[in-house]
Amino acid sequence: MTAIAIWFNNEMPENPSLWVASDSRVSKNKNSTLIDDAAKVFALPVVCRFPSEDGFLSQIGYFHTYGYCFAGNTLLGQNTFLALMPLLSNLEANQPYTPQMADVAHFIWEYLGRAFDDYKVIACENSAVEVALFGWCHVTQKQHIFHYYPDKNDNACYVLQYRDYTDLNEKSFVYLGDDSNNMTQKIQKALDGDSEPGRPLSRIPRYIIEEHIQNSEYKTIGGNLQLGIADRFGFRPFSICKPRVLGKPEAYFSYLGYELHQDITSVGHANVNLPGMV
Repeated sequence: MTAIAIWFNNEMPENPSLWVASDSRVSKNKNSTLIDDAAKVFALPVVCRFPSEDGFLSQIGYFHTYGYCFAGNTLLGQNTFLALMPLLSNLEANQPYTPQMADVAHFIWEYLGRAFDDYKVIACENSAVEVALFGWCHVTQKQHIFHYYPDKNDNACYVLQYRDYTDLNEKSFVYLGDDSNNMTQKIQKALDGDSEPGRPLSRIPRYIIEEHIQNSEYKTIGGNLQLGIADRFGFRPFSICKPRVLGKPEAYFSYLGYELHQDITSVGHANVNLPGMV
């Protein structure tokens, strides 16, 4: 399945942000790995256009990117993201308009709910999926985390619900994925503790996710670390700076386990420019 943590980070008080850390493993079952380089954290663009003087929808009144991630059924998680992208990047209004993040979240809930209801008939108990939308709302001027999850309704049928986490502080986080109770307790306990050298409290969920990726006892959590940050400027993924030899200074940038060498960073005369983090 997955291990994903999203948490509030206030290292820069003038620009508070939401950080995300995820593994990259997809498993066939609890004891068998399918791939170890699965993308589970994405930038979801929301674009709203309005007509220019000639009547064509050529003017962009709003552009922003949110963080989007999923845990659980990979087919459902990735396919719904790919379906939502063209819908939310092609909004229109009669004049410049800034959609509230809650309205975007509600639209996603409506779409996800339909996809989940259709897929659970086919996949039954294997259709379970969790999704999170997170980032900065330009209307409320706040960070939000919207968490989507299956739950039973009054008729004892599983339907997709969601919850909005806002008014966040330094101990706020949302966890998606395997071993939820245990992982939530570990992250909460760590956030209630103190910073250690090389492990600042503001980044502690990242280290807990990373430890579980490296621990072979957790069969469905593994692969490589994915990191991203969402703030008022949008969501951006990060590459990981890794030493070539542990303890030696030479290092390289990695994304989903692949070294960002020239052959996968050059695009004509431009270059891929993912910020990196140690």
